[in-house]
Amino acid sequence: MNEQEMKKKNEELLFEKPKKYDLKIEDARLRGSSLRVRAGIRLHEVELLPDSACRIPVSYARDSVWLGYIRRGEQTILLPDLGRKTVRSGGWFIGRMDAMTVLTQAEGDIELMAFSFCPKVMNSLLSMCAVDVADALHCFACVNQQKPTLVQGESSPRLQWLADQISIETGSAPGKRLDLEARCLEWISELFKQPSLISIDAKEFGCSNYDVKALRDVALFLEENLAEEHSLADLCRRFYINEFKLKRNFKAMFGITVFGYLRDVRFQRAEQLLKTDELSVLEIANEVGYSNPSHFSRGFQERFGVLPKDFRRMHQDTFKQD
Repeated sequence: MNEQEMKKKNEELLFEKPKKYDLKIEDARLRGSSLRVRAGIRLHEVELLPDSACRIPVSYARDSVWLGYIRRGEQTILLPDLGRKTVRSGGWFIGRMDAMTVLTQAEGDIELMAFSFCPKVMNSLLSMCAVDVADALHCFACVNQQKPTLVQGESSPRLQWLADQISIETGSAPGKRLDLEARCLEWISELFKQPSLISIDAKEFGCSNYDVKALRDVALFLEENLAEEHSLADLCRRFYINEFKLKRNFKAMFGITVFGYLRDVRFQRAEQLLKTDELSVLEIANEVGYSNPSHFSRGFQERFGVLPKDFRRMHQDTFKQD
Protein backbone atom coordinates (compact mmCIF):
# COMPACT_ATOMS: atom_id res chain seq x y z
CA MET A 1 0.00 0.00 0.00
CA ASN A 2 1.56 3.31 -1.06
CA GLU A 3 1.52 6.54 0.93
CA GLN A 4 -1.49 8.00 -0.91
CA GLU A 5 -3.56 4.86 -0.39
CA MET A 6 -2.60 4.79 3.28
CA LYS A 7 -3.64 8.43 3.70
CA LYS A 8 -6.99 7.77 2.04
CA LYS A 9 -7.59 4.75 4.26
CA ASN A 10 -6.80 6.74 7.40
CA GLU A 11 -9.12 9.58 6.33
CA GLU A 12 -11.96 7.10 5.99
CA LEU A 13 -11.53 6.08 9.62
CA LEU A 14 -11.52 9.58 11.10
CA PHE A 15 -14.47 11.11 12.94
CA GLU A 16 -15.60 14.45 11.62
CA LYS A 17 -17.74 17.34 12.76
CA PRO A 18 -21.14 17.96 11.12
CA LYS A 19 -21.07 19.87 7.83
CA LYS A 20 -23.86 22.44 7.38
CA TYR A 21 -25.17 24.15 4.26
CA ASP A 22 -27.84 26.69 3.38
CA LEU A 23 -28.52 27.12 -0.34
CA LYS A 24 -31.00 28.78 -2.66
CA ILE A 25 -32.04 26.50 -5.55
CA GLU A 26 -34.70 27.63 -8.00
CA ASP A 27 -37.49 29.08 -5.82
CA ALA A 28 -36.62 26.97 -2.79
CA ARG A 29 -34.29 27.17 0.15
CA LEU A 30 -32.30 24.02 0.90
CA ARG A 31 -30.99 23.84 4.44
CA GLY A 32 -29.29 20.88 6.03
CA SER A 33 -26.29 19.12 7.48
CA SER A 34 -24.40 15.89 6.94
CA LEU A 35 -22.09 13.67 8.95
CA ARG A 36 -20.07 10.56 8.17
CA VAL A 37 -21.44 7.82 10.44
CA ARG A 38 -18.70 5.42 9.41
CA ALA A 39 -16.74 4.67 6.25
CA GLY A 40 -19.17 4.41 3.34
CA ILE A 41 -22.25 5.61 5.28
CA ARG A 42 -23.20 9.28 5.63
CA LEU A 43 -26.18 10.73 7.50
CA HIS A 44 -28.08 13.69 6.01
CA GLU A 45 -30.76 15.89 7.57
CA VAL A 46 -32.46 18.18 5.08
CA GLU A 47 -35.15 20.85 5.03
CA LEU A 48 -36.55 21.99 1.69
CA LEU A 49 -38.49 25.25 1.99
CA PRO A 50 -40.08 26.23 -1.36
CA ASP A 51 -41.54 29.67 -2.07
CA SER A 52 -43.51 28.41 -5.06
CA ALA A 53 -44.10 25.32 -7.18
CA CYS A 54 -40.89 24.39 -8.94
CA ARG A 55 -38.86 21.52 -10.36
CA ILE A 56 -35.41 20.94 -8.89
CA PRO A 57 -32.98 18.64 -10.74
CA VAL A 58 -30.77 16.53 -8.45
CA SER A 59 -27.77 14.40 -9.36
CA TYR A 60 -26.04 11.73 -7.26
CA ALA A 61 -22.81 9.77 -7.32
CA ARG A 62 -23.19 6.77 -9.60
CA ASP A 63 -24.83 3.75 -7.95
CA SER A 64 -25.25 5.47 -4.58
CA VAL A 65 -28.03 3.99 -2.42
CA TRP A 66 -30.26 6.07 -0.14
CA LEU A 67 -32.19 4.88 2.92
CA GLY A 68 -34.47 7.59 4.26
CA TYR A 69 -37.43 8.73 6.33
CA ILE A 70 -39.79 11.68 5.80
CA ARG A 71 -40.19 13.60 9.04
CA ARG A 72 -42.53 16.32 7.76
CA GLY A 73 -44.49 17.01 4.58
CA GLU A 74 -44.30 14.80 1.52
CA GLN A 75 -41.65 14.41 -1.16
CA THR A 76 -42.69 13.92 -4.77
CA ILE A 77 -40.03 13.11 -7.34
CA LEU A 78 -39.78 12.22 -11.02
CA LEU A 79 -37.53 9.30 -11.93
CA PRO A 80 -36.50 8.17 -15.42
CA ASP A 81 -38.57 5.11 -16.43
CA LEU A 82 -40.43 5.09 -13.10
CA GLY A 83 -42.36 8.36 -13.38
CA ARG A 84 -43.81 10.20 -10.38
CA LYS A 85 -43.29 8.79 -6.88
CA THR A 86 -44.44 10.28 -3.56
CA VAL A 87 -43.28 9.44 -0.04
CA ARG A 88 -45.39 10.99 2.73
CA SER A 89 -44.68 11.98 6.32
CA GLY A 90 -43.84 8.95 8.44
CA GLY A 91 -42.83 6.90 5.42
CA TRP A 92 -39.48 5.25 4.71
CA PHE A 93 -37.81 4.77 1.35
CA ILE A 94 -34.83 3.01 -0.24
CA GLY A 95 -33.66 4.43 -3.56
CA ARG A 96 -30.91 3.95 -6.10
CA MET A 97 -30.63 6.48 -8.89
CA ASP A 98 -28.10 8.73 -10.59
CA ALA A 99 -30.54 11.62 -11.04
CA MET A 100 -34.10 12.72 -10.27
CA THR A 101 -36.32 15.81 -10.30
CA VAL A 102 -37.88 17.03 -7.05
CA LEU A 103 -41.34 18.58 -7.47
CA THR A 104 -42.31 21.20 -4.91
CA GLN A 105 -45.43 23.18 -4.06
CA ALA A 106 -45.69 26.65 -2.53
CA GLU A 107 -45.39 26.36 1.27
CA GLY A 108 -44.94 22.60 0.87
CA ASP A 109 -42.06 22.34 3.35
CA ILE A 110 -40.26 19.00 3.53
CA GLU A 111 -38.02 17.64 6.26
CA LEU A 112 -36.23 14.33 5.87
CA MET A 113 -33.45 12.16 7.23
CA ALA A 114 -31.46 9.92 4.92
CA PHE A 115 -28.39 7.70 4.83
CA SER A 116 -26.25 7.51 1.71
CA PHE A 117 -24.39 4.24 1.11
CA CYS A 118 -21.59 3.59 -1.30
CA PRO A 119 -22.33 0.46 -3.43
CA LYS A 120 -19.59 -1.65 -1.81
CA VAL A 121 -20.96 -1.02 1.68
CA MET A 122 -24.52 -1.82 0.59
CA ASN A 123 -23.37 -5.04 -1.05
CA SER A 124 -21.39 -6.01 2.04
CA LEU A 125 -24.35 -5.29 4.30
CA LEU A 126 -26.78 -7.33 2.21
CA SER A 127 -24.37 -10.26 2.20
CA MET A 128 -24.96 -10.52 5.96
CA CYS A 129 -28.76 -10.16 5.82
CA ALA A 130 -31.33 -12.92 5.95
CA VAL A 131 -32.15 -14.46 2.58
CA ASP A 132 -35.59 -12.82 2.34
CA VAL A 133 -34.14 -9.34 2.96
CA ALA A 134 -31.24 -9.89 0.56
CA ASP A 135 -33.66 -11.09 -2.13
CA ALA A 136 -35.92 -8.06 -1.62
CA LEU A 137 -33.01 -5.61 -1.93
CA HIS A 138 -30.61 -7.37 -4.32
CA CYS A 139 -31.23 -4.75 -7.03
CA PHE A 140 -29.68 -2.08 -4.78
CA ALA A 141 -26.32 -3.84 -4.80
CA CYS A 142 -26.30 -5.40 -8.27
CA VAL A 143 -23.51 -3.96 -10.44
CA ASN A 144 -25.56 -4.61 -13.57
CA GLN A 145 -28.56 -2.62 -12.38
CA GLN A 146 -28.99 0.34 -14.74
CA LYS A 147 -32.52 1.62 -14.15
CA PRO A 148 -33.42 3.75 -11.10
CA THR A 149 -35.06 1.76 -8.32
CA LEU A 150 -37.24 2.89 -5.43
CA VAL A 151 -39.15 0.99 -2.74
CA GLN A 152 -41.13 2.61 0.07
CA GLY A 153 -43.51 1.88 2.91
CA GLU A 154 -45.09 3.11 6.13
CA SER A 155 -42.80 3.14 9.17
CA SER A 156 -43.55 1.14 12.28
CA PRO A 157 -43.84 3.14 15.54
CA ARG A 158 -40.42 1.86 16.60
CA LEU A 159 -38.77 3.01 13.36
CA GLN A 160 -40.40 6.43 13.80
CA TRP A 161 -39.26 6.60 17.43
CA LEU A 162 -35.67 5.81 16.44
CA ALA A 163 -35.77 8.47 13.72
CA ASP A 164 -36.83 11.02 16.34
CA GLN A 165 -33.76 10.15 18.44
CA ILE A 166 -31.34 10.88 15.60
CA SER A 167 -29.95 14.41 15.35
CA ILE A 168 -26.73 15.41 13.64
CA GLU A 169 -26.36 18.24 16.16
CA THR A 170 -25.38 15.64 18.77
CA GLY A 171 -22.44 14.56 16.62
CA SER A 172 -20.27 17.46 17.74
CA ALA A 173 -19.50 15.98 21.18
CA PRO A 174 -17.47 12.73 21.51
CA GLY A 175 -19.82 10.84 23.84
CA LYS A 176 -22.93 11.86 21.98
CA ARG A 177 -21.25 11.14 18.66
CA LEU A 178 -20.92 7.48 19.61
CA ASP A 179 -24.54 7.39 20.83
CA LEU A 180 -25.59 8.90 17.50
CA GLU A 181 -23.76 6.21 15.56
CA ALA A 182 -25.44 3.51 17.62
CA ARG A 183 -28.87 5.06 16.94
CA CYS A 184 -28.15 5.30 13.22
CA LEU A 185 -27.11 1.67 12.95
CA GLU A 186 -30.14 0.59 14.99
CA TRP A 187 -32.44 2.55 12.64
CA ILE A 188 -30.90 0.88 9.59
CA SER A 189 -31.25 -2.52 11.23
CA GLU A 190 -34.88 -1.82 12.12
CA LEU A 191 -35.64 -0.70 8.56
CA PHE A 192 -34.62 -4.12 7.27
CA LYS A 193 -37.21 -5.67 9.62
CA GLN A 194 -40.17 -3.65 8.33
CA PRO A 195 -43.02 -6.01 7.42
CA SER A 196 -43.87 -3.87 4.37
CA LEU A 197 -40.31 -4.36 3.08
CA ILE A 198 -40.28 -8.11 3.43
CA SER A 199 -43.20 -9.88 1.77
CA ILE A 200 -44.82 -11.93 4.48
CA ASP A 201 -46.39 -15.16 3.33
CA ALA A 202 -49.05 -16.01 5.90
CA LYS A 203 -48.80 -19.71 4.97
CA GLU A 204 -45.22 -19.70 6.21
CA PHE A 205 -46.55 -19.14 9.73
CA GLY A 206 -49.52 -21.43 9.35
CA CYS A 207 -52.04 -18.60 9.72
CA SER A 208 -54.29 -16.40 7.63
CA ASN A 209 -53.69 -12.90 6.30
CA TYR A 210 -56.17 -11.76 8.95
CA ASP A 211 -53.92 -13.21 11.65
CA VAL A 212 -50.88 -11.43 10.21
CA LYS A 213 -52.75 -8.12 10.48
CA ALA A 214 -53.83 -9.00 14.01
CA LEU A 215 -50.20 -9.58 15.02
CA ARG A 216 -49.22 -6.15 13.74
CA ASP A 217 -52.17 -4.64 15.61
CA VAL A 218 -51.04 -6.39 18.81
CA ALA A 219 -47.55 -4.86 18.47
CA LEU A 220 -48.99 -1.39 17.89
CA PHE A 221 -51.39 -1.76 20.85
CA LEU A 222 -48.54 -2.67 23.17
CA GLU A 223 -46.48 0.32 22.00
CA GLU A 224 -49.37 2.72 22.63
CA ASN A 225 -50.36 1.29 26.05
CA LEU A 226 -47.11 0.82 27.95
CA ALA A 227 -48.51 1.71 31.36
CA GLU A 228 -51.22 -0.97 31.29
CA GLU A 229 -50.92 -4.55 32.49
CA HIS A 230 -51.19 -7.04 29.64
CA SER A 231 -51.92 -10.73 29.42
CA LEU A 232 -51.99 -13.14 26.51
CA ALA A 233 -55.62 -13.94 27.27
CA ASP A 234 -56.64 -10.26 27.09
CA LEU A 235 -54.72 -9.72 23.85
CA CYS A 236 -56.33 -12.79 22.31
CA ARG A 237 -59.82 -11.58 23.21
CA ARG A 238 -59.12 -8.05 22.01
CA PHE A 239 -57.72 -9.09 18.61
CA TYR A 240 -59.67 -12.32 18.04
CA ILE A 241 -56.67 -14.61 17.77
CA ASN A 242 -56.00 -17.82 19.69
CA GLU A 243 -53.16 -18.01 22.20
CA PHE A 244 -51.18 -20.67 20.34
CA LYS A 245 -51.06 -18.58 17.16
CA LEU A 246 -50.27 -15.42 19.09
CA LYS A 247 -47.28 -16.93 20.89
CA ARG A 248 -45.88 -18.90 17.96
CA ASN A 249 -46.52 -16.46 15.11
CA PHE A 250 -45.64 -13.25 16.96
CA LYS A 251 -42.15 -14.60 17.59
CA ALA A 252 -41.86 -15.86 14.00
CA MET A 253 -42.91 -12.47 12.65
CA PHE A 254 -41.03 -10.11 15.01
CA GLY A 255 -38.16 -12.35 16.15
CA ILE A 256 -39.10 -11.93 19.83
CA THR A 257 -41.86 -13.03 22.23
CA VAL A 258 -44.86 -10.83 22.96
CA PHE A 259 -43.60 -9.84 26.40
CA GLY A 260 -40.01 -9.52 25.19
CA TYR A 261 -41.30 -7.00 22.66
CA LEU A 262 -43.25 -5.16 25.36
CA ARG A 263 -40.17 -5.04 27.60
CA ASP A 264 -38.09 -3.58 24.75
CA VAL A 265 -40.48 -0.75 23.95
CA ARG A 266 -40.98 0.04 27.64
CA PHE A 267 -37.27 0.58 28.17
CA GLN A 268 -36.95 2.54 24.94
CA ARG A 269 -39.58 4.93 26.29
CA ALA A 270 -37.93 5.03 29.73
CA GLU A 271 -34.58 5.88 28.16
CA GLN A 272 -36.19 8.79 26.32
CA LEU A 273 -37.91 10.12 29.45
CA LEU A 274 -34.79 9.88 31.62
CA LYS A 275 -32.98 12.31 29.33
CA THR A 276 -35.33 15.05 30.54
CA ASP A 277 -36.12 16.46 34.01
CA GLU A 278 -39.88 16.34 33.58
CA LEU A 279 -40.56 13.18 35.62
CA SER A 280 -38.93 11.45 38.57
CA VAL A 281 -37.55 7.92 38.21
CA LEU A 282 -40.58 6.60 40.12
CA GLU A 283 -42.97 8.44 37.81
CA ILE A 284 -41.14 7.12 34.75
CA ALA A 285 -41.36 3.58 36.10
CA ASN A 286 -45.14 3.99 36.45
CA GLU A 287 -45.36 5.63 33.02
CA VAL A 288 -43.90 2.55 31.32
CA GLY A 289 -45.85 -0.02 33.31
CA TYR A 290 -43.68 -0.85 36.35
CA SER A 291 -45.52 -0.53 39.65
CA ASN A 292 -42.44 -1.78 41.51
CA PRO A 293 -39.55 0.72 41.09
CA SER A 294 -36.99 -1.89 42.19
CA HIS A 295 -38.03 -4.19 39.34
CA PHE A 296 -37.79 -1.26 36.94
CA SER A 297 -34.32 -0.27 38.16
CA ARG A 298 -33.06 -3.84 37.98
CA GLY A 299 -34.40 -4.37 34.47
CA PHE A 300 -33.04 -1.02 33.29
CA GLN A 301 -29.59 -1.84 34.65
CA GLU A 302 -29.61 -5.23 32.93
CA ARG A 303 -30.37 -3.55 29.61
CA PHE A 304 -28.19 -0.40 29.80
CA GLY A 305 -25.52 -1.35 32.34
CA VAL A 306 -26.37 1.48 34.76
CA LEU A 307 -29.18 2.34 37.16
CA PRO A 308 -31.83 4.82 35.91
CA LYS A 309 -30.65 7.60 38.25
CA ASP A 310 -27.04 7.17 37.07
CA PHE A 311 -28.17 7.14 33.43
CA ARG A 312 -29.97 10.45 33.97
CA ARG A 313 -26.96 11.97 35.74
CA MET A 314 -24.65 10.95 32.89
CA HIS A 315 -26.83 12.70 30.34
CA GLN A 316 -27.27 15.79 32.49
CA ASP A 317 -23.47 16.04 32.82
CA THR A 318 -23.15 15.75 29.05
CA PHE A 319 -25.64 18.58 28.51
CA LYS A 320 -23.68 20.79 30.92
CA GLN A 321 -20.44 20.11 29.03
CA ASP A 322 -22.11 21.17 25.78
